Amino acid sequence: MIKRMVLLVVVLSCSGLVQAADWTVSADVRERYQSFNNFNFDATVNDDRWEFDSRLYLKAKGDFGNGLTVFIEPQAVIIQNHTKTGGTQNFSQADLFQAYLQYDVGDFGLRIGRQNLVYGDQRLLGHLGWKDVARTFDGVKGTYHSGPVRLDVFAVHPADIVAMTPKIAAPQGKSLVTWEDRRLIGAYGTYSFDPQNGIDAYLINWHHNQHAAVGKGRNMNTFGTRLFGKWNGFDATAEAVFQTGTWTNNVSQKASAYAVKAGYTFATWKTRLGVEYDYSPGDDKTDPATHKTFVFPFHTNHAHYGEMDFFSWANMKDVRFSLKTSPVNGLTFIGNAHLLYLAEARGDWVNVVGVGNVFAGAPGFTQTRAGTEIDLKLVYTMAAIKGLKLVGLYGIFNPGAAVSERNGGKADSAKFGYLIAQYVF
Repeated sequence: MIKRMVLLVVVLSCSGLVQAADWTVSADVRERYQSFNNFNFDATVNDDRWEFDSRLYLKAKGDFGNGLTVFIEPQAVIIQNHTKTGGTQNFSQADLFQAYLQYDVGDFGLRIGRQNLVYGDQRLLGHLGWKDVARTFDGVKGTYHSGPVRLDVFAVHPADIVAMTPKIAAPQGKSLVTWEDRRLIGAYGTYSFDPQNGIDAYLINWHHNQHAAVGKGRNMNTFGTRLFGKWNGFDATAEAVFQTGTWTNNVSQKASAYAVKAGYTFATWKTRLGVEYDYSPGDDKTDPATHKTFVFPFHTNHAHYGEMDFFSWANMKDVRFSLKTSPVNGLTFIGNAHLLYLAEARGDWVNVVGVGNVFAGAPGFTQTRAGTEIDLKLVYTMAAIKGLKLVGLYGIFNPGAAVSERNGGKADSAKFGYLIAQYVF
């Protein structure tokens, strides 16, 4: 059904109804070079790699009046990836990132088709917009928005598009991920005390049927709440989330995660100083019938727990100190320092996507100090060329005792950097 709806959106946008609509069109072009050095924490083994990525988004929104709109957003990606073992790979992709019909009447709205789901701080649901191929969903979403209350209810499954994951085995660089056997049904509500202060509450059911490639029988509920606010230069959020249900056949799910952050913005150079604490208990693996690692593979951990992507919001403690300042017009400096620990030494060290391990857990592990990550970023927007943004980042991860224990005594620093030029017109 969803594929038919996406096709209908495309047909409507290309049909004679185009003449009846008020259209807005834009494009987003991004070029990015990035380098990964010593991500195995072992300087004696060369696992360094680099990528050069080109990405194009085209956006068109048509307003037909009477509350009916259509939105279509194709994307195209070209990637060149180089590793010592795999050499240089070149691959490309073109597909639909979003394509939906929207109908709004009074306080109610209905969206059908391929769409993003972006909520709160995106710790649970987001579009992964920093990736070359961002996350999107096929399904239906209903919205109620009246006064201080907003409620979204949705039933979707992740879009069946090509995942641009470089790999050595043929076909190089392409792997088709089929999500048809996985779905999300949920509700996300917000009550706003005023435009800058409020509370979120949500419940999301994540289900895999018996035909799913992984996680057969998964039927898991994720529920929680998030407080947010800004006042007199201060800003803060606090979030607590819990999981129950079935992780996979004959294995139950029981996990939780917590986050608190606060900051103060000074008038001088629009400088914000912030601190954040993120925590999620791990799984000591003493009970094979219970999975206690918090995991939700539709979040955007990259923005929260380090740009080098070594951590998910699972089996972790992260103390983060942040600085953001704009000393001159158009130039912004962003610095983050993460003090990272494992909450449970015997548990898995879960990577950014929430489903893979940096290091698998083991009963004999005792060390929890994962390391320190420092990320330094410069963002420059050019007044002379409206829509152009330049970004540069350098990150370094200095491993702790937990890396040495799990990596045969090897604990060399990992480094990461990228340069981005993005133009929106």
